[in-house]
Amino acid sequence: MLLTPDDSQHRNFSESLGARGLARTRVRDPRIRFVPGNVVLFWQDEHLPHAIEVIDGAIRAVRLWSDGTRQIVTFFWPGSIIAPAALQRYTAETLTRCTLRPREDIVAREPGGTDQALQASLRLLAATGKKSATIRMAWFLLQIREHLPRDPVLSNASRIVIPRNDIADYLGMTLETACRTLAAFRAQGLIDLPTRKTICYLNIPRLLRIASLQAEGTIA
Repeated sequence: MLLTPDDSQHRNFSESLGARGLARTRVRDPRIRFVPGNVVLFWQDEHLPHAIEVIDGAIRAVRLWSDGTRQIVTFFWPGSIIAPAALQRYTAETLTRCTLRPREDIVAREPGGTDQALQASLRLLAATGKKSATIRMAWFLLQIREHLPRDPVLSNASRIVIPRNDIADYLGMTLETACRTLAAFRAQGLIDLPTRKTICYLNIPRLLRIASLQAEGTIA
């Protein structure tokens, strides 16, 4: 899937730290910042002098390739620390409105950022390699479940903060396959999708059984 970054739709985090950008929270720690969604925190191959702590919100780490394609390496959730590096190996973009805190106590030291991206890639490969789209999707839904915010309107529903095309890129499948697999899970009563941006987990034990399968085959 091609990535065509539009600078008019992305703002750089370092620029946003200025007076025109992020508003300070009225809390004890003056370093905490609110960052809108769709903001580039840093670009691939940039220098990130210190770590960033994610207090709230969701961030994607995207590796851009020379042919214009992309690979989503991992997602950062509340409690995550984005490791600094003299040369970052991925672009970090906010998916939602985020609350972030610079961590000057964790400074750039190679190979920190490289290791973080590599470890995330290896975990993804181990979890999804040579497995069917059904198994990969079940694994993914279970992985993100604890991180999804509750929907303020629909009871028992969570907000899916990750776009469908990001899910597809992350799991190494087409957008059509990702949507078809989610629709199949809904038809089987494993989940419900009240709206395009919400999800209800209806049968977690069966999702766990599907995710634990080691080879492709018919799901009983």
